Amino acid sequence: MEPRPRPAGPTRTRVLARTAPVACLSLCLGLLTGTATGHAAAPAAAPSAAPVPVTVLNGDFAQPAFTGVNTGANPYAWSVGSTSGTGTTGGVWRWNAATGGHPDGLTAAMLRLPTEATYGLKQRLRGVRTGARVTVTYDESPSVSNSCTAAALEQGQTYSVQGEGGPLTDRTTLPTTEKLPSNYWKSAWRTGVTLAFTAGANEPLLTFVSTVPAAQNASGNCGPLITNVRVTQEPPPVDKTIPADALPASEAFYGNDRRAAADAVAYCNGAVNRCTFTAEEDYSFSYYAPARVAAETYFNCTRNTLNRTRPVTTANRSYGDLPAAAGLPGNGTGTPTNMAQQYTQGTGLSPAWNTSQERSVNEVVQPAEASWIETQAARRRTEGWFDATTKATDPNYDWRLHTVLDHPSTSLSDRIYQRTGPFTPSEKQRCQSDRPNATTPVGATDPAGAER
Repeated sequence: MEPRPRPAGPTRTRVLARTAPVACLSLCLGLLTGTATGHAAAPAAAPSAAPVPVTVLNGDFAQPAFTGVNTGANPYAWSVGSTSGTGTTGGVWRWNAATGGHPDGLTAAMLRLPTEATYGLKQRLRGVRTGARVTVTYDESPSVSNSCTAAALEQGQTYSVQGEGGPLTDRTTLPTTEKLPSNYWKSAWRTGVTLAFTAGANEPLLTFVSTVPAAQNASGNCGPLITNVRVTQEPPPVDKTIPADALPASEAFYGNDRRAAADAVAYCNGAVNRCTFTAEEDYSFSYYAPARVAAETYFNCTRNTLNRTRPVTTANRSYGDLPAAAGLPGNGTGTPTNMAQQYTQGTGLSPAWNTSQERSVNEVVQPAEASWIETQAARRRTEGWFDATTKATDPNYDWRLHTVLDHPSTSLSDRIYQRTGPFTPSEKQRCQSDRPNATTPVGATDPAGAER
């Protein structure tokens, strides 16, 4: 008979196959309907109690190293330009420790605003997730450039700072009025300046832009100084309510640029050791999908307990959105690819992306009871990064690919439940209906002959 939801009321459950130890109580109290694409029922984890440091690449602007007072060579890991791209050389100046005058002897980056273009200094905050509460700390000073006039510095210098997802914030440095014998201006450092925002994207961009008026910066060589950039975050809790068929989209980055996922797949798939996969363990987990009814419901209209063997077929597929060339979900076929090997090496898992099993279960049905079978698929959700194994000198030329895969678990077994419950009124009526027999063709008192 056709599968259908059972009514509320007392039911009995026999767990026919599961992985021990498992607490069955909550699952046995009522029918959980759904499909294999359902989400895990576990509650979300609590947010981190303390801020977690975030790696800021070249936050002191020391690389590439240079000699002399200043250089126009762009700092490694930072993008320069009006977009998130690697930008045009000369977008910022960097000043050596002696001229910049930082109290800790750090190199300083000078933001520029030439009359012909707007330059921003940008870096993606690696490892920060959407929804994280981010705190940026850095040091600021007015320019030391001998291209600045006294009028440009006496009220401090203006710039804006923004974390992707947060508001654009306007800032003004301390003023400076003292010129050194070297003809450079004396710095006026304010340390420990902070910016707090909630990340509106994975790996949000942090952007500094000079807003010094053109009248005070005609050459583009008079702008505020930034250095000693540090970041902490309070990561968001893991969300276990997302269904397997609604996973977040994969994201690819080339340095600070967003790229198509297919471009990163082409790179990582080029050689077996081209990329390394690292799982984000705090956001990866095994779970059981919601229960679903397997096959038909059986009604025992007899007066006896029935025992029978019932075949049960379970199927479990994988979910993801990577291009087919990756050999991973969504189009994982089991054919080994370089990226599939990278995933296996990084996780220690070697899953079959699509599985199907048929087994027999012994079904026991009491009189006046309905019996049906429910199954729960054992699943694994893995979130992580494919990163270029060999790092470029400048991280602006490194590939990163973030993806979420949901596939049959390699550490848990599927669960199978026999569920029983009392008849509904309509089912009772059906069991009590007359037998569909024809009338006996002879009288009840007539003897039955061979020809009859």
